[in-house]
Amino acid sequence: MHETVETWLKKSVKKLKDAEITSAQLDTELILAHVLGVERTFLHANPQKKLSKTLVFHANNFLNKRIKRVPLAYIFRKKDFFGRTFFVNENVLVPRPETETLIEITQKTLQPDDVILDVGTGSGIIPVTLKAECGEKVEVFASDISLQALAVANLNAKKLLNQEIPLFESNLLEKIPSDILSKITIITANLPYVNRDWVDFEKNNELHHEPQIALYARKNGLELIFELLFQAQDLPKLRKIILEADPCQFEEIEKYANSCGLVKSKSENYTIVLDKK
Repeated sequence: MHETVETWLKKSVKKLKDAEITSAQLDTELILAHVLGVERTFLHANPQKKLSKTLVFHANNFLNKRIKRVPLAYIFRKKDFFGRTFFVNENVLVPRPETETLIEITQKTLQPDDVILDVGTGSGIIPVTLKAECGEKVEVFASDISLQALAVANLNAKKLLNQEIPLFESNLLEKIPSDILSKITIITANLPYVNRDWVDFEKNNELHHEPQIALYARKNGLELIFELLFQAQDLPKLRKIILEADPCQFEEIEKYANSCGLVKSKSENYTIVLDKK
């Protein structure tokens, strides 16, 4: 006997609720809609639609991953950000909506002939989005310490821009060619800024599935941010560094930035802007 949309959803929602997943109804609908290749509204309009054994097999496979707290973005291998669908996998962080503020602020600060370097680019959402939104107005480079992350960024650039973005395997600025650094006017960065002591792993066990190197930093989450500010202070054409961090860190960032010849000009949500003095 074939399962229907309605019977599979009812049974699967219960499984997710039993696993204490708060978004059980939504997640279950998203999984089945993804497997069927339809919108969620189709499920509500067609509750008696019969599901083939193959479809049920794939849906149950995704459901079991979700029960283990694998984020939906990794299950589906995609995540929407700033109106575009990016490829993601376990080698990169899942894009967060708060990073859209960094994009919006960067767009507003752009001047003709700006050259942007995104440090710790991960899936490439920042440079790809800025290039897609601003086109020829901006030249974009990106770096990451992880080759696996750079492979994801490269895939997203080719998929969403039909072109490649120059990518560098580098710990912050260390291995970026001097001729590139000499023309950078804006640095953007969503570096690891989470202090492990902040995280209740019982409540946030989805974080176990994300790359730890991209989440956590020592010295109250500020080690890499401070190191980037130190390395960037002598770049000849640098105008701004635009960072994502936790608002509780902004005061310490501003204080350290002042010692590197930088001054805070703006902060909004999780974004802080530092200008060259």
